Amino acid sequence: MARKQANGRKSAVPVTSSDLNSAIKPAPQPAELSERDRLALKSWLDTNDKPFTIQVASKSLKRKRDADMQLQTDLFEDRLNLKYQVRPRDKWECLRRYKKFTVGSESIATGQCILVKHDESDDAKIDVAAQWKAKVLEVRALDSEHVYIRLAWLNRPEDLDGGRQPYHGRNELIPTNEMDIIDAMTVNGSLKVEHWNEEDDDDAPIDDDIYFWRQTYDSATTRKFSKIRNICIDNKPQNPDEMILQCGNPECRKWMHVKCIAETAVHKAAAAPADDANESVARKARPKNEGITAKSVVSSKMENEGFTAEVLIKSLPNGEGQTPAAETSEIVITTPDGQNYSAAVNCLLCGKEVD
Repeated sequence: MARKQANGRKSAVPVTSSDLNSAIKPAPQPAELSERDRLALKSWLDTNDKPFTIQVASKSLKRKRDADMQLQTDLFEDRLNLKYQVRPRDKWECLRRYKKFTVGSESIATGQCILVKHDESDDAKIDVAAQWKAKVLEVRALDSEHVYIRLAWLNRPEDLDGGRQPYHGRNELIPTNEMDIIDAMTVNGSLKVEHWNEEDDDDAPIDDDIYFWRQTYDSATTRKFSKIRNICIDNKPQNPDEMILQCGNPECRKWMHVKCIAETAVHKAAAAPADDANESVARKARPKNEGITAKSVVSSKMENEGFTAEVLIKSLPNGEGQTPAAETSEIVITTPDGQNYSAAVNCLLCGKEVD
């Protein structure tokens, strides 16, 4: 993906810290440059908007030209590890290494995620959603006016092969092993990014305002996504912004999309024979919960041929001013003529009632 970088010549201060990564033996610093060599390097950096590029190893690591490359780990998952080399190597290795840098009043360390300017705007209020996101891998600098960050990009789903899918959450990011080197002055601050382990049923849900990742993309070699969990009768992943429900049957314990429950219910209601629809409702339906009001939380709503199915889940947390959704989990069906009746929430896979 092409990314334009702002190239203002303000300063970003590199900071040495012995507290970070203390368990890892630091690589030796380059030798001090002579004044003549320092001025020559400074002049070269000033005349190049993007002075450094990154070459990754070929798929066959046996090639001689790959022998001197470095291995990059700590890219969210081991599958993203790769060998690389910064070009021009001699000039990059003349820059001193730092464990963190400061932009404005904020100190940012290697390993943290950052926001990167998507244009040269200096708006005081940062539009977080519009900024590029990345993880800091390395900090190098000649002086406070020449600070460079080697990073790995975290992409939005729509920026990768296949685009955004229905299961992608609003704040979902996908870490990659696409590396780049940017001027530190294009950094707009740090960003908290959490890992969501969807395989762990005890893992707490991600807050609505937090950026997260669960899947990675190997952009350097295989160009494939890591696998994520499929659930429900449609065998599709969970969108973390939408509710799922687990069957309580010990022999099942499968997860279902609540929207699939609503969709199944409304199609079943619409498919009932028209001549005995009222008789079927009277015989099989149960009265609608009297505690349900217009303020009650509806977890999912589907419509089909004039019928509406609304799924309400027992003990679902409600917002301020909202009444409990239901004393039991249930589906409220509304017929084309406005009649209401309730149906049990049954597991879509084993058929047992879910409470």
